[in-house]
Amino acid sequence: MANEKKYPGNTKHPPADCAEKIRDWAAIGYSKKAMAYRFGVCAETMNRWLADDPELQREFEQGREREHQALFNSLFTQATSRGNVTAAIFLLKSRHGYREGDQSDIANRVSITFQLPGALPMDQYTKALEKTVGRKGKSNEAKVIEHGE
Repeated sequence: MANEKKYPGNTKHPPADCAEKIRDWAAIGYSKKAMAYRFGVCAETMNRWLADDPELQREFEQGREREHQALFNSLFTQATSRGNVTAAIFLLKSRHGYREGDQSDIANRVSITFQLPGALPMDQYTKALEKTVGRKGKSNEAKVIEHGE
C-alpha cells in the first residue's frame, strides 16, 4: 500500500466524459478541490485542466451560474413569499447597496474642492498682493510681515 499512487490514472489529460460531470458538480456546489478528488487527481491538476481546456472552463462556469441562480431564487422566495426578513435585508444589501442606520449623513454631504496655487517667491507674492489690495479700493501699499515680527 505504501507504493500505491495517491491519484491513480492518467492525470495529464482529463477523462473524456468529464465536461458534463464538471458542470453538474459545479451546479450542486462542488469546489474545484472536491471535483479533483472525485476524478482522482490533485487540485493543481484540476486547475490545469480548466486553464488548458476552454470547454471545461465554460462547463464549470455554467455549472456555477446554475448554482448561483438556484441559491438566488431560493433566497428571493424566502424574502418575498415567506416573509424572511433576514433574506430580504441580505438581498437589499448585496444587490441594491442598502446600508443600515441613518443615511442622512451621506445623503446630504456636499463635496467642495479647493485648488490652491503653488508657493510663490516673495517678490511675486508681494506684487500679487499689491494688485489685489489695489483692486478693492484700499491702499496700494501692502505691508509684508516677515516671519518672526
